[in-house]
Amino acid sequence: MSANHRGVVLAGALLLLCNAVSADEVASSPLTIGGAIRFNYVHKSWQDTYPNGFVGLDTARLDVNFDDGVLIGSAQYRYNRYPKGQGGYWQHFLHHGWVGVRLTDKSILQAGLVKNPFGLQPFASNNFYESMAFYTGFEDKYDLGVTYASPPGPIEWQLGFLPRDGGSYGGGGNTAGASNRYSYNIVPDDDQQGFATGQRDHERNTFTGRVVAHISSSGQHEVGLSALTGTIRNATRSEGRDTRRNAVALHYRGGMGPWIVMLEALRYSYGTSHGVTQTYGGLDPNSFVILGAFGYPYPVAAKGDIYIANLSYDIPGTLGPLGGFKLYNDYSILRKRVGNYKSSVQNVSGLSFSSGKWVFYADFMLGKHHPYLSPDTGGLASTSVQHDGYTRRINLQAGYYF
Repeated sequence: MSANHRGVVLAGALLLLCNAVSADEVASSPLTIGGAIRFNYVHKSWQDTYPNGFVGLDTARLDVNFDDGVLIGSAQYRYNRYPKGQGGYWQHFLHHGWVGVRLTDKSILQAGLVKNPFGLQPFASNNFYESMAFYTGFEDKYDLGVTYASPPGPIEWQLGFLPRDGGSYGGGGNTAGASNRYSYNIVPDDDQQGFATGQRDHERNTFTGRVVAHISSSGQHEVGLSALTGTIRNATRSEGRDTRRNAVALHYRGGMGPWIVMLEALRYSYGTSHGVTQTYGGLDPNSFVILGAFGYPYPVAAKGDIYIANLSYDIPGTLGPLGGFKLYNDYSILRKRVGNYKSSVQNVSGLSFSSGKWVFYADFMLGKHHPYLSPDTGGLASTSVQHDGYTRRINLQAGYYF
């Protein structure tokens, strides 16, 4: 069976599974089963082989959730199938999977493949492709460990201990095995589908903490501080050279009425212990690390500052069967503090809306030195002179959530 046929069969199976659960069963059971099927139209300004863009299946996913008031749990498994214009490959992975308990004071303890409590939550973005923090491993990230969330109140805090990353899963069509995952982690480089640096690093024993204060009577304004520290298990561990990675972020979410502002300032440092041969293009091998997800690894500057500024407006009312309109502009920039590397920029202007179980995104993306917004695949570390200008990507998505 071809990869295209596998995608269609999986999408149909998810719909049948959802329809097999009656409304009465859903209402009476703490267990719910759902999922989503999403399709994209993509146009890349730098991709001459597809001047009119391309359409394809983006994701089919299965969600399982449990909540009886005390015991809670959630898991999601995804299948991605991308058309030739976007690599022509497929992969599958566990997005998250955890069990937990809601304590009598309404605090929550979770264990499993859990979300990192760091930065703006649940996302530092409004658009489908998220922010620069996502591509550097600091937004919408899931690792294996334990988290604790305090009871709701004017001051809330979260702690996490994550001894390992979420692991790699399966894929085909020339994907890099160690990067078949959802979350961007430090991963071993791949000789064929990566940069052939020989770096073989892993994330271990990460501690995260996050505290936020709600500073208005309505709780609409939230100011927070997040911190992270953990071990990088280097390939040279036999020589006692494990190193550390650290990050700290200040963040704010608030607004007035339909206007919402999200701001974040983040500084990170990935310590490394690479040998002189663990490099590419003559770069300092300790000026970058290899991160990977969605099938492919790429280099990221070992030290940097990320700034995020997002503005959104919720449009009231409906237009026929359509509603939930949100206009937004999400801006983020990575300023690299090593090697005189040039900054990477991402700006997304867009509109999201819904109709019943359908959710739609229309994103116009502008950026440079970014593996998803330009041909400069190594641009989150060193940059290529021939790709120094801004390039554009259009993403139109329709997703059915059940």
